[in-house]
Amino acid sequence: MGKTRKKSYMLKRQFSIVKLDNPLFFIYHNQKEFQRVRRIFLVFFILTFSLSAFAQRVISPVEGRFANKQFLVLSLSEGEEAFYSYTSTNPLTSGFAYDGPVLIDMSGDVSLRITVTKGSEKEEYKINYTVTDLGNPFANGTAEKSFIDRIETDGMLVYNGEGVINIPKTLAFYLGDGEKPLMSGGTLSVSADNKLSRYIPCNLTNGNSRWRFIIFLSADSSGTFAQSSVPFEISDWETFTFTGKNLIWCIDDGLWSASKESVVIDRSSDHVISWQDVAYKAGNPVETFLLPKKPVIAQDKFDKAVSFSLDGDLRYRLKILSSGAAGEAPSDQGLYSSVTFDSFYGDFVSATAVFEIYCDGLYQGNLSSYYEIDRQPPLPPKFVASEPGEYARRDVSLSVESEKDAKIYLSVLGPYTVNSNSYIDNNSEFDYIGPGEYFLYKSQPVELRAGVEKTVCYKAFAYSEDTAGNVSAVSSYKVIIDEFNYFLDASAPDFAADGSRLHPFNSFEQILKVINQGKFVHFFVSGSVNLPKGPSVISSNCSFTGMQDASFVLTPSSYVIVQDASLELQNCVIQKEIDNKLKSDQRLFVMEKAAASFEDCEIIADFDSSGTALSSDSSIISFKNSGLTVRGAAYACAVSGLNSKISMSASHVSSIADTAVNFSVKGGTFDLRSSVCKVISHLGRIVEASASNIRLIGNKFEGDFDQEKRLPAVWRDEKSMLLEDKNNTVEGFKND
Repeated sequence: MGKTRKKSYMLKRQFSIVKLDNPLFFIYHNQKEFQRVRRIFLVFFILTFSLSAFAQRVISPVEGRFANKQFLVLSLSEGEEAFYSYTSTNPLTSGFAYDGPVLIDMSGDVSLRITVTKGSEKEEYKINYTVTDLGNPFANGTAEKSFIDRIETDGMLVYNGEGVINIPKTLAFYLGDGEKPLMSGGTLSVSADNKLSRYIPCNLTNGNSRWRFIIFLSADSSGTFAQSSVPFEISDWETFTFTGKNLIWCIDDGLWSASKESVVIDRSSDHVISWQDVAYKAGNPVETFLLPKKPVIAQDKFDKAVSFSLDGDLRYRLKILSSGAAGEAPSDQGLYSSVTFDSFYGDFVSATAVFEIYCDGLYQGNLSSYYEIDRQPPLPPKFVASEPGEYARRDVSLSVESEKDAKIYLSVLGPYTVNSNSYIDNNSEFDYIGPGEYFLYKSQPVELRAGVEKTVCYKAFAYSEDTAGNVSAVSSYKVIIDEFNYFLDASAPDFAADGSRLHPFNSFEQILKVINQGKFVHFFVSGSVNLPKGPSVISSNCSFTGMQDASFVLTPSSYVIVQDASLELQNCVIQKEIDNKLKSDQRLFVMEKAAASFEDCEIIADFDSSGTALSSDSSIISFKNSGLTVRGAAYACAVSGLNSKISMSASHVSSIADTAVNFSVKGGTFDLRSSVCKVISHLGRIVEASASNIRLIGNKFEGDFDQEKRLPAVWRDEKSMLLEDKNNTVEGFKND
């Protein structure tokens, strides 16, 4: 009998009605062909078909949602009758008798009831499915439209060993039911000598609509049907019964006998059966029949098809009693010296075939043989990564899993450096990259390393090859390993917020934890982000790039301290608001042994009494294409520096208060170029410098005072050096 093996994804035992996890779909033929199939079915309906343990009673339809009307196809054994209804009524009282495959001409929700009877025994089945008859979605003149029209119009598709079935390559399909690999459309054909008759479900999709149809695999009919006329019968190989009238018989050199009693003979060797007229006389003609020893079934495989033949006397012939395959259909009754079973690409058959064996047309007994036809590719491999999703914050350990006993071939490409623009645009620059050289994967995880201070991308491809040599579709994997870039979106939901592009952070508290972990981090910012009350301390290097109306809003008590770290801001608005009911802190940015740069930014600081927008101690500060506006009742300063290096170019600064100053520096250097600086106050200056080195080039200084007493735009003590002072214009100040 042989061992029974099923592919790992086919191990679920299936009975009667199969509820599918995957969407399913089917095919049909023209009416003339269908009537021929029905006649074939009726002629052989009385034959007994042995169903394997995995065979389905109801081949079609199954539960699900389909884009085409469904055929009713049942697998019945001898003596069984079936009745059906599709109006939820009892099939035995108001249904139809099943006499072969029939189209259920119903759309929408269909409730099909089936009753199978045999004597007093009764089995009932109920199948609910839905037909969404939305018409053919493909354009006129396309191969897809022609194929779907054929499915929806004709019904069951008959394949009789001639020609091929062409499924358009843009459609995906699989054969059978259950979890199966989807395959791209192509040409389906079987061996011209095929004798395996089956109803095969075919499932088809374009990614949106779903079709399920039946392929009727009709066997080649070219065997002989002649039987010898001899006066005896053989049953079960060893039981000999003489049936001749007025004849006597003997076996080998035994005694002559006229008995009609059955005898058991040893079939491990040849025997000669002799008979003659009962009126025994010397010289009477004696007829003989050489009864050869019992043969054994031999199997031979070629291109995955299975050929059965008999290892024994050349007069032996086989007749198919049952293929044992799921969806078995009536086979012809010819006698063959060999029988070939085959099926389409994408199909897997595992069963035990039963053959009637004849010698010169005389029935001898049955022989069975387990067989497999494995044309079904394995499921595509699955990538298992130590970090979920397409984005990772650390090294990724990548493993690949496939079916048991299948080989896995793997191709890994990268690392590729990712630039920031492609990163925020979903990395389309890597989509075109295909597989490189494959190698045999041996269960050892592949380590994908993070870049050294850069974002990197890896791609991997894999396919499986099973023991029959079938190759799966290619699976692909892509991961961007980024230890540095995060996303902050004020409107993002709290659920699953991890700072990735798909699940950005939504609060400043969240990003502070990431910033202060110790590595450099970069944030893409969207929306208006509120800072918490009190100080927000940044102690590690970070950068912010504004994406869509990015802004940071500080309450009166909020301020940012940067300690022993760097801060970069691009394309952002930073605003400290005033609340008449609350006393505001006198700070916005505080830099302590830090570095800060502002490019294309706008900083607005409002204080209820006095305040400084940015104060620095032993730090490096730069502004480019940016603006600072600071307002206070008593005192307002834009930038205050102690032993710091401060530079500004192509920017604008405004300080508004009773006493106002743009820059107050003590020690260090100050470099101001191509900028517009203004104070609106009672008393005010552009620059106050003490013990500092100063460069002022190409600037415009404006003063707007509420009294005639005015001060110089720039004040410096004797310890300060004005290294450059050129191309500056002054309005509204003393000595302008």
